[in-house]
Amino acid sequence: MENLKSNTWKCRATGKVAFPSVMEAKWRMFQFKIKSRVKNKLDGKRIKHRMGKYACKRAYHCDYCGGYHITKWKKAAFDRYQNVVVTWDITPSPSVSF
Repeated sequence: MENLKSNTWKCRATGKVAFPSVMEAKWRMFQFKIKSRVKNKLDGKRIKHRMGKYACKRAYHCDYCGGYHITKWKKAAFDRYQNVVVTWDITPSPSVSF
């Protein structure tokens, strides 16, 4: 399902917005960064969003939809998470019959 307005679509596997190229995803991250700079009307100081940290950190390729998604996870943090998930022992629960 492609959006005619911005050439994006929803990934059916993850539910995230997908972009056709990495450059378009990075451009959208830049637009989010610019829009997040909100000024306080009283004194003109910048209001910090997420303690001054932006939510969009990097764009990555999705094997499911073939597009690019935006994430706030850094590559090192994501790799560490994947290493932990691999060690999880997921066994099917015994089926209960009535």
